Amino acid sequence: MWNISWFKKTTDREKQVSQFIKSSFGFKPKHTEYYIHALRHSSAAKTIGRGIKNSNERLEFLGDAVLDAVVAEYLYTNYPKIPEGQLTKMKAKVVSRKYLNVVGEKIGLGEKLQINLGRQELQKSLIGNALEAIIGAIYLDRGYEFTARVTLNLLKTHDLDKKVHATTDFKSKLHEWCQKHRKSLTFEMINEELSNGKSTYEMAVLVAGDEAGRGVGTNKKLAEQKAAKFALKKLVKR
Repeated sequence: MWNISWFKKTTDREKQVSQFIKSSFGFKPKHTEYYIHALRHSSAAKTIGRGIKNSNERLEFLGDAVLDAVVAEYLYTNYPKIPEGQLTKMKAKVVSRKYLNVVGEKIGLGEKLQINLGRQELQKSLIGNALEAIIGAIYLDRGYEFTARVTLNLLKTHDLDKKVHATTDFKSKLHEWCQKHRKSLTFEMINEELSNGKSTYEMAVLVAGDEAGRGVGTNKKLAEQKAAKFALKKLVKR
Protein backbone atom coordinates (compact mmCIF):
# COMPACT_ATOMS: atom_id res chain seq x y z
CA MET A 1 0.00 0.00 0.00
CA TRP A 2 1.34 3.46 -0.96
CA ASN A 3 2.39 5.94 1.68
CA ILE A 4 0.39 8.78 0.08
CA SER A 5 2.00 11.63 2.09
CA TRP A 6 5.51 10.42 1.24
CA PHE A 7 4.63 9.96 -2.44
CA LYS A 8 3.14 13.47 -2.65
CA LYS A 9 6.24 15.03 -1.07
CA THR A 10 8.50 13.11 -3.42
CA THR A 11 6.49 14.17 -6.45
CA ASP A 12 6.56 17.81 -5.33
CA ARG A 13 10.31 17.63 -4.82
CA GLU A 14 10.79 16.23 -8.33
CA LYS A 15 8.78 19.10 -9.80
CA GLN A 16 10.66 21.71 -7.80
CA VAL A 17 14.06 20.34 -8.77
CA SER A 18 13.08 19.89 -12.41
CA GLN A 19 11.82 23.49 -12.59
CA PHE A 20 14.99 24.77 -10.93
CA ILE A 21 17.25 22.97 -13.43
CA LYS A 22 15.11 24.22 -16.33
CA SER A 23 15.19 27.84 -15.18
CA SER A 24 18.85 27.92 -14.14
CA PHE A 25 20.51 25.64 -16.70
CA GLY A 26 18.09 25.83 -19.62
CA PHE A 27 17.04 22.21 -20.04
CA LYS A 28 14.63 19.65 -18.61
CA PRO A 29 16.24 16.70 -16.80
CA LYS A 30 15.76 13.20 -18.17
CA HIS A 31 16.53 11.59 -14.81
CA THR A 32 15.43 13.97 -12.06
CA GLU A 33 16.74 11.65 -9.35
CA TYR A 34 20.33 12.61 -10.19
CA TYR A 35 19.57 16.26 -9.44
CA ILE A 36 17.60 15.51 -6.29
CA HIS A 37 20.68 13.60 -5.16
CA ALA A 38 22.95 16.50 -6.12
CA LEU A 39 20.95 18.89 -3.94
CA ARG A 40 20.99 16.65 -0.85
CA HIS A 41 23.58 17.69 1.75
CA SER A 42 25.08 15.05 4.04
CA SER A 43 23.20 16.55 7.02
CA ALA A 44 19.92 15.44 5.40
CA ALA A 45 21.22 12.14 4.00
CA LYS A 46 20.86 8.55 5.13
CA THR A 47 23.58 5.92 5.41
CA ILE A 48 23.28 3.40 2.58
CA GLY A 49 26.50 1.47 3.08
CA ARG A 50 29.75 1.36 5.00
CA GLY A 51 30.77 4.97 5.34
CA ILE A 52 28.54 5.98 2.41
CA LYS A 53 25.51 8.26 2.57
CA ASN A 54 23.03 9.12 -0.16
CA SER A 55 24.36 12.71 -0.07
CA ASN A 56 25.78 14.79 -2.89
CA GLU A 57 29.43 14.22 -1.93
CA ARG A 58 30.18 11.54 -4.52
CA LEU A 59 28.46 13.59 -7.23
CA GLU A 60 30.51 16.58 -6.10
CA PHE A 61 33.67 14.49 -6.64
CA LEU A 62 32.53 13.62 -10.15
CA GLY A 63 31.41 17.15 -10.98
CA ASP A 64 34.71 18.58 -9.80
CA ALA A 65 36.59 16.39 -12.31
CA VAL A 66 34.15 17.20 -15.14
CA LEU A 67 34.30 20.95 -14.44
CA ASP A 68 38.08 20.81 -14.42
CA ALA A 69 38.10 19.15 -17.85
CA VAL A 70 35.48 21.53 -19.30
CA VAL A 71 37.33 24.67 -18.21
CA ALA A 72 40.72 23.27 -19.25
CA GLU A 73 39.41 22.46 -22.74
CA TYR A 74 37.80 25.90 -23.04
CA LEU A 75 41.00 27.72 -22.10
CA TYR A 76 43.18 25.49 -24.29
CA THR A 77 40.94 26.14 -27.30
CA ASN A 78 40.30 29.84 -26.81
CA TYR A 79 43.77 30.95 -25.71
CA PRO A 80 46.18 29.15 -28.09
CA LYS A 81 49.13 31.48 -27.45
CA ILE A 82 49.12 31.29 -23.65
CA PRO A 83 51.62 28.86 -22.02
CA GLU A 84 50.65 26.00 -19.73
CA GLY A 85 51.65 27.72 -16.49
CA GLN A 86 49.43 30.72 -17.14
CA LEU A 87 46.55 28.50 -18.31
CA THR A 88 46.78 26.66 -14.99
CA LYS A 89 46.45 29.94 -13.08
CA MET A 90 43.51 31.00 -15.25
CA LYS A 91 41.74 27.70 -14.67
CA ALA A 92 42.28 27.94 -10.92
CA LYS A 93 40.34 31.23 -10.85
CA VAL A 94 37.32 29.66 -12.54
CA VAL A 95 37.14 26.41 -10.57
CA SER A 96 37.82 28.17 -7.27
CA ARG A 97 35.30 27.59 -4.50
CA LYS A 98 34.86 31.36 -4.15
CA TYR A 99 33.73 31.79 -7.76
CA LEU A 100 31.48 28.71 -7.69
CA ASN A 101 29.88 29.99 -4.49
CA VAL A 102 29.08 33.29 -6.22
CA VAL A 103 27.57 31.58 -9.27
CA GLY A 104 25.54 29.24 -7.05
CA GLU A 105 24.23 32.14 -4.99
CA LYS A 106 23.18 34.07 -8.09
CA ILE A 107 21.00 31.21 -9.32
CA GLY A 108 19.48 30.69 -5.85
CA LEU A 109 21.07 27.29 -5.33
CA GLY A 110 21.26 27.62 -1.56
CA GLU A 111 17.47 27.86 -1.32
CA LYS A 112 17.07 24.54 -3.16
CA LEU A 113 19.41 22.49 -0.98
CA GLN A 114 17.95 19.68 1.09
CA ILE A 115 19.83 20.37 4.29
CA ASN A 116 19.45 19.95 8.05
CA LEU A 117 21.92 22.16 9.93
CA GLY A 118 19.66 23.09 12.81
CA ARG A 119 20.62 26.56 14.02
CA GLN A 120 23.91 26.58 12.15
CA GLU A 121 24.30 29.08 9.34
CA LEU A 122 24.61 27.86 5.79
CA GLN A 123 28.28 27.98 4.78
CA LYS A 124 28.85 29.46 1.34
CA SER A 125 31.17 26.59 0.44
CA LEU A 126 28.19 24.21 0.54
CA ILE A 127 26.66 26.13 -2.37
CA GLY A 128 29.77 25.74 -4.51
CA ASN A 129 29.95 22.06 -3.57
CA ALA A 130 26.33 21.57 -4.66
CA LEU A 131 27.00 23.31 -7.97
CA GLU A 132 29.77 20.82 -8.68
CA ALA A 133 27.39 18.00 -7.71
CA ILE A 134 24.83 19.30 -10.22
CA ILE A 135 27.50 19.31 -12.93
CA GLY A 136 28.16 15.68 -12.01
CA ALA A 137 24.44 14.98 -12.28
CA ILE A 138 24.24 16.62 -15.72
CA TYR A 139 27.16 14.46 -16.86
CA LEU A 140 25.38 11.27 -15.75
CA ASP A 141 22.10 12.46 -17.26
CA ARG A 142 23.29 13.82 -20.62
CA GLY A 143 26.98 13.02 -21.18
CA TYR A 144 30.12 15.12 -21.49
CA GLU A 145 29.44 17.24 -24.59
CA PHE A 146 26.04 18.37 -23.33
CA THR A 147 27.48 19.07 -19.86
CA ALA A 148 30.32 21.13 -21.31
CA ARG A 149 27.91 23.27 -23.33
CA VAL A 150 25.50 23.86 -20.45
CA THR A 151 28.28 24.54 -17.93
CA LEU A 152 30.05 27.04 -20.16
CA ASN A 153 26.78 28.83 -20.91
CA LEU A 154 26.15 29.19 -17.17
CA LEU A 155 29.68 30.41 -16.42
CA LYS A 156 29.69 32.85 -19.35
CA THR A 157 26.43 34.31 -18.08
CA HIS A 158 28.25 34.98 -14.82
CA ASP A 159 31.42 36.65 -16.15
CA LEU A 160 33.58 33.64 -17.02
CA ASP A 161 35.96 35.56 -19.30
CA LYS A 162 36.16 38.48 -16.88
CA LYS A 163 37.09 36.03 -14.13
CA VAL A 164 39.74 34.42 -16.33
CA HIS A 165 41.47 37.75 -16.87
CA ALA A 166 41.05 39.03 -13.33
CA THR A 167 44.28 40.01 -11.62
CA THR A 168 45.02 40.07 -7.92
CA ASP A 169 45.03 43.59 -6.52
CA PHE A 170 48.39 43.48 -4.75
CA LYS A 171 48.31 47.22 -4.05
CA SER A 172 45.12 46.83 -2.01
CA LYS A 173 46.55 43.83 -0.16
CA LEU A 174 49.73 45.75 0.64
CA HIS A 175 47.70 48.77 1.77
CA GLU A 176 45.72 46.53 4.15
CA TRP A 177 48.96 45.03 5.50
CA CYS A 178 50.44 48.48 6.12
CA GLN A 179 47.29 49.68 7.87
CA LYS A 180 47.28 46.59 10.07
CA HIS A 181 50.94 47.13 11.03
CA ARG A 182 50.62 50.94 11.18
CA LYS A 183 53.24 51.63 8.51
CA SER A 184 53.24 54.33 5.83
CA LEU A 185 53.01 53.35 2.17
CA THR A 186 54.16 55.33 -0.86
CA PHE A 187 55.09 54.66 -4.49
CA GLU A 188 57.83 56.46 -6.40
CA MET A 189 58.77 56.38 -10.07
CA ILE A 190 62.39 55.35 -10.48
CA ASN A 191 62.69 55.40 -14.25
CA GLU A 192 60.75 55.93 -17.46
CA GLU A 193 61.99 54.76 -20.84
CA LEU A 194 60.60 55.26 -24.33
CA SER A 195 61.47 52.67 -26.98
CA ASN A 196 59.82 52.21 -30.39
CA GLY A 197 57.02 54.50 -29.31
CA LYS A 198 56.27 52.48 -26.19
CA SER A 199 56.88 53.60 -22.61
CA THR A 200 58.20 51.43 -19.80
CA TYR A 201 57.96 52.47 -16.17
CA GLU A 202 59.91 51.33 -13.12
CA MET A 203 58.19 51.98 -9.81
CA ALA A 204 59.43 51.49 -6.26
CA VAL A 205 57.24 50.93 -3.22
CA LEU A 206 58.32 52.33 0.12
CA VAL A 207 57.01 50.91 3.39
CA ALA A 208 57.72 53.07 6.43
CA GLY A 209 60.19 55.01 4.29
CA ASP A 210 62.23 51.95 3.26
CA GLU A 211 62.16 50.49 -0.22
CA ALA A 212 60.35 47.14 -0.12
CA GLY A 213 60.16 46.28 -3.81
CA ARG A 214 60.33 47.40 -7.42
CA GLY A 215 58.29 46.62 -10.49
CA VAL A 216 58.45 47.32 -14.22
CA GLY A 217 55.43 47.66 -16.51
CA THR A 218 54.03 49.28 -19.62
CA ASN A 219 52.10 51.70 -17.40
CA LYS A 220 52.51 53.03 -13.89
CA LYS A 221 49.62 51.01 -12.41
CA LEU A 222 51.01 47.72 -13.70
CA ALA A 223 54.49 48.58 -12.42
CA GLU A 224 53.03 49.47 -9.01
CA GLN A 225 51.16 46.16 -8.87
CA LYS A 226 54.37 44.25 -9.57
CA ALA A 227 56.25 46.26 -6.96
CA ALA A 228 53.51 45.63 -4.41
CA LYS A 229 53.53 41.89 -5.19
CA PHE A 230 57.29 41.76 -4.58
CA ALA A 231 56.93 43.73 -1.35
CA LEU A 232 54.20 41.44 -0.02
CA LYS A 233 56.32 38.35 -0.58
CA LYS A 234 59.20 40.02 1.24
CA LEU A 235 57.16 41.39 4.15
CA VAL A 236 55.01 38.31 4.79
CA LYS A 237 58.13 36.14 5.14
CA ARG A 238 59.43 38.23 8.02
